[in-house]
Amino acid sequence: MLPETARPMSADDHLIEPPDLWTARVPARFVDRAPKVVNVNGRDTWSYNDELTPLMMGTCRPLPGFTPTGHPGPESIGTANFDEIRPGCYDPVARLEDMDIDGVWGQLLFPNFARFAGHRFYLGVEDLDAGMLFMKTYNDYLLDEWCAPHSERLFGSVILPLYDMDLAVAELKRTIDKGAKAISFSENPTVLGLPSVHTDYWDPLWAVANEANIPVCMHIGSSSTLVNTSDDAPATVSLTLTGINSVLACVDWLMSSTLDTFTSLNVVLSEGGVGWVPYILERADKMFHDQRLGNMLVTRELPSEKFAKNVHVCLVDESFAIRSLADLPLDNLLWEGDYPHGDGLWPDNLAYLKKVMSDVPDADALKIVETNFRRVFNI
Repeated sequence: MLPETARPMSADDHLIEPPDLWTARVPARFVDRAPKVVNVNGRDTWSYNDELTPLMMGTCRPLPGFTPTGHPGPESIGTANFDEIRPGCYDPVARLEDMDIDGVWGQLLFPNFARFAGHRFYLGVEDLDAGMLFMKTYNDYLLDEWCAPHSERLFGSVILPLYDMDLAVAELKRTIDKGAKAISFSENPTVLGLPSVHTDYWDPLWAVANEANIPVCMHIGSSSTLVNTSDDAPATVSLTLTGINSVLACVDWLMSSTLDTFTSLNVVLSEGGVGWVPYILERADKMFHDQRLGNMLVTRELPSEKFAKNVHVCLVDESFAIRSLADLPLDNLLWEGDYPHGDGLWPDNLAYLKKVMSDVPDADALKIVETNFRRVFNI
């Protein structure tokens, strides 16, 4: 069971950017171009790069009196206003209060509006210099105003200008010095118009991360697309299949030569689940040994061995995985609460963990909920 002394550490949570994150922090000459919240039909909506992006209740936690399904619409269905969501979504002190309610000690923070790989500021953006400024502003806000004052409990996964390797390396080094704990990377950079992980384009970035022991995190949706079956499939189809994005990313990394070269690089597949791992590793090892493919392999190490050393997966409320621990690599499992997104269980995470791990050996439960996180993210 989960020991009473455990301090649950969540490997995937989100910072809902406050309305003035950029307008209150960038030089005056950039304010007009900076992301800002405007009123559209009475709803809080981000405006940036000639695009309007409503605040969605599904990515937030509602205040009492407001529904998790958001505004009933019809034009604004599912949307939220900042005065309808818990301050813990966008304020670090209130976040700690909500974590205490939930029984969660630590959180690794990803962006929300900025997109999970930071590509709000470079994908389809004409003014890349301004976009770079806005990206740095986000990282500074994350590290200086959220994490630094609460460094035992809040940890930042930074966004990088992945379109320019020199800039990306420089920003990674800058943010490492400020306390960054992870990189928010894309599960499939080719969807963003960038080279795949099978190329050497990323090697300078991996070299820095490898040396600094900074994990590379790939959150589902960080390629701005989710696997779907057809254009007319309901949203429940793609949301059921979200873990497939992590499966694809995992196989890419296992079959590339990256982890053969950068042997200490940790990879984290965020919010992709873990129940699929035994099948994929079995299948990948079979392909590794398939003589028909021998001259096509670029990896020197068995995929399952590579996974055991370098790859980590996250479970939210996957009770099947807990029942299947004998078939899962225990040292590679992390837990996540996904606050304030709707996939999480706030305010019931601790109660859930105690229940689902009632028959799990104490040492194993502690690894999944706390100590694996501390090791991977150097906490």
